[in-house]
Amino acid sequence: MTRSLSQYSHYSMVPNGGSGTLQSPVHASAALRWFETMRDRQEWALSVDEQCELLGGIPRRTFQVWKKKALNREPVDLSRDVMERLSLLLGIYKAYQLVTPANRPELAGEWFQTPNDHALFQGQSVKTFLLSRGTMAALYAVRRYLDAARG
Repeated sequence: MTRSLSQYSHYSMVPNGGSGTLQSPVHASAALRWFETMRDRQEWALSVDEQCELLGGIPRRTFQVWKKKALNREPVDLSRDVMERLSLLLGIYKAYQLVTPANRPELAGEWFQTPNDHALFQGQSVKTFLLSRGTMAALYAVRRYLDAARG
């Protein structure tokens, strides 16, 4: 099931001195609620451990506490690093939605999980690429790649 971007799009980039990252605990909570939807098989099919890795290798217990607060619509205080990662991940999600044909929304999730022959990914899926590197630089590289694909 493809999620409507309208419910998340205004949380992706909140200017703060030009950093372009999510900034408030309320925004962090909304971003975590969005990120929980990425566990869906029709989206990115992320396990909890993979979610933790994409957020910088945070402990599973910490993530569970944050997620519980977010799902209860409580504000969540996150580090600048985690907030920036969530912003980048949401940007990647949005970029996939924009390059997906309107009549094939399921492709966005498939493309995230399908091996890619672009030199950046070296035959890995975007998901595997991001998880194997676990760096902010990898998130930015994917975001730039998708932005270029959009034109």
